[in-house]
Amino acid sequence: MDRIKELIGALSDKEVLLRSYAAKHNQLCKICARPAASFRTPFSKLEYSISSICQACQDYYFSIDE
Repeated sequence: MDRIKELIGALSDKEVLLRSYAAKHNQLCKICARPAASFRTPFSKLEYSISSICQACQDYYFSIDE
């Protein structure tokens, strides 16, 4: 639950909001601003198309391992 709160905070950050559009256009992560070109599963790639969050950030924020 703490990571969900952290994710909500990250997505509310002004810098993240400012780079949201450009991130998808440039294949970058809107949270960490690193390249988002490689995904392990079709679901991860679909998640990126919706949220512009890279595989590493998806792993961190959506992982069920604490």
